[in-house]
Amino acid sequence: MSDTVLTEAGGMRRMAWPGWNFFVLLLLLAFPSSGFVQKHIGLAGVAGYLGWVALALLTTRRLTARMVAFLQRWFWGLCVMVLAGLAIGFAVVYPIENRGGFGKSSDRDDGLNLAVTRMAEGKSPYYGSSKSAGPLSVLPGGIVLAAPFVALGNSAYQNMFWLVGFLVGACWMFRDRVIALVLLTVPLALSPAAMHEFISGGDMLANGIYVALFFLYAIGLWTSPRAGTAAKWLACVGLGVGLASRPNFLLLTPLFGALLWRTVGLRLALGAVAVVGVVVVVITVPFYLHDPSGFTPLLARQKLAVIDGVMPWASKGMIGTAALLGMIGGWRLLRSNSAEMTQAFFRWCTLVTLWPMVCAVGLFSLANGHLDFSFMSDRFGLMYGPFMLFGWGGEWLGGAHRFVDGKAHGL
Repeated sequence: MSDTVLTEAGGMRRMAWPGWNFFVLLLLLAFPSSGFVQKHIGLAGVAGYLGWVALALLTTRRLTARMVAFLQRWFWGLCVMVLAGLAIGFAVVYPIENRGGFGKSSDRDDGLNLAVTRMAEGKSPYYGSSKSAGPLSVLPGGIVLAAPFVALGNSAYQNMFWLVGFLVGACWMFRDRVIALVLLTVPLALSPAAMHEFISGGDMLANGIYVALFFLYAIGLWTSPRAGTAAKWLACVGLGVGLASRPNFLLLTPLFGALLWRTVGLRLALGAVAVVGVVVVVITVPFYLHDPSGFTPLLARQKLAVIDGVMPWASKGMIGTAALLGMIGGWRLLRSNSAEMTQAFFRWCTLVTLWPMVCAVGLFSLANGHLDFSFMSDRFGLMYGPFMLFGWGGEWLGGAHRFVDGKAHGL
């Protein structure tokens, strides 16, 4: 059956097939929840979940094409409804989840609360054994960014704040409120991993969003001829704080440098990357030197070291190849003539962040003789989610909803 919609002129036109980018988005969107789904309903459930996400994405694309005018007209009201629904859902479910109801609660919020409290008391934020939380894997940048929310009562509040930030950032990047609203709501609703992280107060969701937004903000300023010099350098400072949240994000720095080299020249690109690097060092190194043995982010390597039991040196190989992939991506950005440099940048960021997870799932599957997504049960894939949506989301929806009247529905 043909897929057609009614244009504003009254004619019927055929909607283009989603294309290969749709299948890439489908796999990338389903992957973070694969471990969560397999844990509860097995591999057959993973296959069913993949089919359900595919159907939902195709349906969303069709409905978006037909409802552009409605979504545009009621954008602010719909935003209020969505955000209020999320806030109310969190207020109701979080206390239950935090007490051990529904499912296993995350201790990431408790860990950040304890870290910020200790830092405010003049102690190292990195604690030893604790009844409330396991060893903290977040670098100091993540603690700094969680501090305002701990001051308000709980680090878990940052998820709500950064979801609003994602909506604003998507509006800015795509110059399209409809795309931004759909990218906020549909992927979140389709991802059990994201919803669990949100209601349990973990920081993995917020972490991926704010790093992507810091990149988007810095790139937007550095590529704008009207942006002030001070704003550009301050954006690099903010980016440095964001990258100093988890070690894997540092692998994205070559991509940022390559994009700036391609757009503003080598000298300014080196200066921007240098500022980012200095901020990361200034924030991180003092905490490490204060107590190297108690710097618990290094203990997080044990999660990757488990893979070495499957294949010796596998964890080091994963990190090394991810770094190599970042350099290859930077080289490709330097040689690119595409007008969509920012989109290409976020796609490469997605691949670099995703690669160690794909390797881990592949190795565990090889060792167990069947597909094994258990490595993803801790919701690591949420870190690349915002990069994925900035890289592929606009193309998924843009063709559908610009198709209706041939023009963008901007801010």
